[in-house]
Amino acid sequence: MRRILILGLKLFLLAAVAGFALGLTNMVTSEAIEQQQLIAAEAARKTVLPAASAFTEVAAPEGLQDAFVGYDAAGALAGKTGTIIAKGYGGEIEITVGVDQNNVVTGVSVGGASFAETAGLGARVKEAWFKEQFTGKATPLALTNDGGEIDTITSATISSRAVTEAVNDAVLALGSLMLPTEG
Repeated sequence: MRRILILGLKLFLLAAVAGFALGLTNMVTSEAIEQQQLIAAEAARKTVLPAASAFTEVAAPEGLQDAFVGYDAAGALAGKTGTIIAKGYGGEIEITVGVDQNNVVTGVSVGGASFAETAGLGARVKEAWFKEQFTGKATPLALTNDGGEIDTITSATISSRAVTEAVNDAVLALGSLMLPTEG
């Protein structure tokens, strides 16, 4: 009986030390992780709206996580960006979409901190060839399987469709923003 109590106490102490170490690590790294996420979001905005040199956050319309207005170096409106979360096969997919003043897609960024699509299949929605299909197109967009012009990733129809529908939804939401033409 005494031996069981000693083993239980050792196990409890080990778990307490491990829990304390994990909590301390989280406390120390949470600020750096948040900063890296902000840097990644800024990079995504610059990727999807390359004509913009500065971004101003605006109230996000329903359905978007965030919305930004991009201005070129002269201060003129270059376009808008928005981030939307779609449900893919493996979980949530974060998609950042850029549009010009005519609501034509200027770029798409796919990923996010919780991206968990199947490697080699659904994860291919992050590949450049897939994302580039959206650039220069107006909505509504659809997969070739659905009569549209966006090529479906073989064996990853759910992920391909999730991204395509999210781009459509983001462009629609961004189109509802009424903004001044100069920043």
